[in-house]
Amino acid sequence: MAFLNQYQIHAATSVSNMRWVFTGGEDGYIKKWDFYATVNNKQPLTLGQRHSHVDSVAKGGVMASYWEHNDVNESGVDVLSPVYSMDVQSEAMWLVSGMKSGSIALWTVRHDEGRRITLLSKHKKPVSVLRISPDEYGVVSGAWDRAVLYWDLNTGKLARAFAGHMSQISSIEFQPWSTQVQAQDVDTEPVDKRASPVLLTTSIDGQCLLWDMRAPKALPQSFHLPKKTPPWATSACWSCDGRRIYVGRRNNTVDEYELGMGSQPSRTLKLPMNSGPVTALAMMGNNRSLVCASTDNVRMWDLASVERRSSVPFQIIPGHHGGTISTILVDETSRYMLTTSGNRGWDGSSNNVFLGYEVTPIG
Repeated sequence: MAFLNQYQIHAATSVSNMRWVFTGGEDGYIKKWDFYATVNNKQPLTLGQRHSHVDSVAKGGVMASYWEHNDVNESGVDVLSPVYSMDVQSEAMWLVSGMKSGSIALWTVRHDEGRRITLLSKHKKPVSVLRISPDEYGVVSGAWDRAVLYWDLNTGKLARAFAGHMSQISSIEFQPWSTQVQAQDVDTEPVDKRASPVLLTTSIDGQCLLWDMRAPKALPQSFHLPKKTPPWATSACWSCDGRRIYVGRRNNTVDEYELGMGSQPSRTLKLPMNSGPVTALAMMGNNRSLVCASTDNVRMWDLASVERRSSVPFQIIPGHHGGTISTILVDETSRYMLTTSGNRGWDGSSNNVFLGYEVTPIG
């Protein structure tokens, strides 16, 4: 599947079942895509459109709607702003987006689509990351001003600031829910499965911090850079069981950290030479396949076979070549995957490609 697009896509998000997909980028528009119609081939690509893609790409992305990503300047006039980050509520009731000015916009989606409800203003520079909390009562934002902030969406006010990063924030991820739910006695209160008290944040200088949302004054846990590794990181992700963390580096490597095993990486996945910086990561639902995007290609690593010398531990996923990948989205069943091309306002070129893949189990 190819979603035709003429500009860099800095951010992409989707509802939990990937019914609706939202993208935003350099052109200053938020676009809503009908993923179900795309999968059912409601809009096939023409021969001319297919020419620039690999042979297996035949379905065209179906755009349902779009709206202007307007910010308010100092004079109170609406102006278009590039979309640097976004996240959507699980049932597409509302959406948040990050602007160049540092403001965070809250938009309606389900009803009166594209109406800006409010602006949350505290950051001084572009908002590079947004993550809605699992209980959907708050949102965590990270920006180029090195600040990580938690907003209470019930009041629209700042609830907490996470101080510790020394560079632009590159990724924010909540620990998966599965590790938060523990056995309960019948006399105790039930555990809220939506609660995720552990937060992972990374910055462009390679710093990786782990925060406990339940302890406002506690210092974060820091994961150290390996020796001879340049200070750089634009993407990080959790394993599905929440026990491991993966951080992409500039020197063609991905570092794996295990919780409770110290601050040094337990192992390092090495990509081929000259593959380029690792700009996006995502874990598949089987908890052993790690999707890793670098400048040359997108690869799927088999983490169970990394130590075996007799076989190549990854397979190349065709479609992208020579462009910076900004986002990898995997649906909740790991049947479909989406990849977008864009440099998120940082270093790197883009071929403006937005592709969808159907994942087929082998064996």
